[in-house]
Amino acid sequence: MFDNNKVVPDFPKKLLHAAVAGLGSLAAVAVPQIHAQESASAMEEVVVSARRREESLQEVPQAVSALSGEDMLIAGVSNLADLQSQAPGLTVYAARATTSTATAYIRGVGQSDPLWGVEPGVGIYVDDVYLARPQGALLEMLDVERVEILRGPQGSLYGRNTIGGAIKYVSRPIAEETEVSLSAALGSYSQRDIKASVSTPLVEDRLFASFAAGSFTRDGLGENLLTGAEVSDKQLYAGRAAIEWRPSDRWAVNLAHDAVYDRSAVRGAQRMIANGIESFYSGSAPLPASDDRYDVHNGFDNQDNDSDNSGTALTVSWKGDGNWGFKSITAFREGETDGAIDFDMGPYPIADVDAVYFDDQLSQEFQWQYTSDRLSGVFGLYLLDATAGGVVRNRFGVPTVAINPALVPIVGPTLAIYGESGGEVQTDALALFGDMTYSLTDSTALSVGGRFNREEKNAVVLNRGFADADFTTPNGQVTADFDESERWTDFSPRISLDHQLNGDTLIYASYSEGFKSGGYNVRANTVQVPDSRNAYRPETVASYELGIKADLTQSLRVNAALFHSDYEDIQLSIFTGVDTNGDGNPDSFFGDFTNAGAGVIRGLELEALWAPSDYFTLSGNATWLDAYYEEYISGGVNVADEQEFTNTPELAYTVNGDFSLPLADLGRLDARLSYSYRDDVHPTTDLSEYIFQEAYGLWNAALVFTPPGESWRLALEGRNLTDEEYRTTGYDLRGSNFPIVSGYYGDPRVWALRLNMDF
Repeated sequence: MFDNNKVVPDFPKKLLHAAVAGLGSLAAVAVPQIHAQESASAMEEVVVSARRREESLQEVPQAVSALSGEDMLIAGVSNLADLQSQAPGLTVYAARATTSTATAYIRGVGQSDPLWGVEPGVGIYVDDVYLARPQGALLEMLDVERVEILRGPQGSLYGRNTIGGAIKYVSRPIAEETEVSLSAALGSYSQRDIKASVSTPLVEDRLFASFAAGSFTRDGLGENLLTGAEVSDKQLYAGRAAIEWRPSDRWAVNLAHDAVYDRSAVRGAQRMIANGIESFYSGSAPLPASDDRYDVHNGFDNQDNDSDNSGTALTVSWKGDGNWGFKSITAFREGETDGAIDFDMGPYPIADVDAVYFDDQLSQEFQWQYTSDRLSGVFGLYLLDATAGGVVRNRFGVPTVAINPALVPIVGPTLAIYGESGGEVQTDALALFGDMTYSLTDSTALSVGGRFNREEKNAVVLNRGFADADFTTPNGQVTADFDESERWTDFSPRISLDHQLNGDTLIYASYSEGFKSGGYNVRANTVQVPDSRNAYRPETVASYELGIKADLTQSLRVNAALFHSDYEDIQLSIFTGVDTNGDGNPDSFFGDFTNAGAGVIRGLELEALWAPSDYFTLSGNATWLDAYYEEYISGGVNVADEQEFTNTPELAYTVNGDFSLPLADLGRLDARLSYSYRDDVHPTTDLSEYIFQEAYGLWNAALVFTPPGESWRLALEGRNLTDEEYRTTGYDLRGSNFPIVSGYYGDPRVWALRLNMDF
């Protein structure tokens, strides 16, 4: 299973150094509290639905992390991106120039390209409903009970596009009595967040309803220095409504609708190098590399960054008297995104792109649950009918004369090139799945699962040139025009054996597989690259895992997982230069998408919780990853030794120190100090030295006051306290003969004062 010829980094030493550094940073504060208080009681049980049935987290034989609403309050988690430090092996951030489009990686597997037709490698779920597209998926924590992060392939129960893992957003159930919650936050950059929710019975014991709404706004982190407009602000609005009918103790019918509207401005970025093409427009020296991570000089008229996403789900549940249960989930989701990127971040039309994305999906899932003394599990049928499409309009301005050898700024003739990539991809998927657990003895259980998938995709693509900036007059140049279909089948098995050493320690070994859907490159240029019209193959991951979940004492919990994954047919998006005018020089670019090869990802994950008293808790997680390509075909040559996995830090860890101080009759004061470290990482497949992010660490803190009765809470939150500058992603277009490199950064130091009230 493991390649002994591969040189393994000295990760035990690095992991030890990480732990010592993190613990040492908190020790000075922690030690007095530890000695001053009594021993804590047994740790709280956490219930999850990772295997589509409710189980204790410590009894699930796979790597799962879970955060409750309470956990997220003290950790300052407001959206999915904030979860990155709270689960091992997880990377989540806003995709490149967007605000609410999610890029997610787990254990080195994901997908950074949000274009339609390209599938993610981490599945994101709202309750039991899969979000087929990443637009709008960077969810705010609105009316949430908990979030579960499932690591490793989840092919047997969750199906397509969960080869890295899955993130489950579990909504708060409708209460049987009237409950009202209000939350408001004020913070840095004029942050103004308001959330409200109400849950109430409409007809006693039979009909219930809930409603939640939120407004999340913030001023810009930067400015368009050319126009004075804000960039990197936040204007996001979300809502969720549900009604549930319980005609008897056995039946429940739930109808839920959610919507997210994002009206944030375009995202600011840093110009990493000067753009020499600007001199052909101005006659002056080009704008230099910028020294600010958010300010821009965008001259592109279109500054849209709007996204609308909504969904409706009908869930019918039945619980029988005996061993059987049933659930039907019918869901429809749709979304539309209007976005624009001024790639050159300058005043001239050198590389300006705008796009419209649309998608809709209709899914149906039937689940049958069975539970007896020795046998339990779930099996069912899943159907998906989804359409995703849009149009991308490119505006390029390139010089028609050679660069002045004397490097004297000149005004020269430029050629305006207008190109459009448009079309849609239709997906029809069907799956039969099951996962059953049989207790061989009172302490040993065997779990076997599998999923048969059949999927068909149809891509209609028309990519062509235009003679005008309004894209009304085609110039006769067609780079791609095809209507192609492909079908794939897959069987994803899972098997695990677990043994309860005692009432507090579970060990397990498992093997699981998963696949990520194949597809078509809707940016195809079949004139320059004829093979770009062909479908690329699905990705597959086969993972071996050994794990332990142990409550070593009443105050110490340690969960660990060691895994090895074989990663095949890896799909990669690479910007490639093309020559549109036949002069032998690239004057445009398109995103090539291909199966580059195969690789291996292996690692060790650790989660720990130590609660020596009722007043102090030390918790955290750590991940060591060793990811390398065995094959990476570029130009017909295997260049695996020259490539690196993206978004895969070798070492990442987080240490949290939580303190709880009783204030007698005044209530309670809770505090958290948290440090998160991430090793060097390449955010993009081109391994750009400009976008490469060196290792960095972030300090976060929270202080929460709770009065007697716990009817309200006041929290002071601080994130990135040292104002660390760190890149999450970017663009490097030099390989396309465009002197353009941009870097997108995480948030600066921010503070917020948050008030939560429950009635």
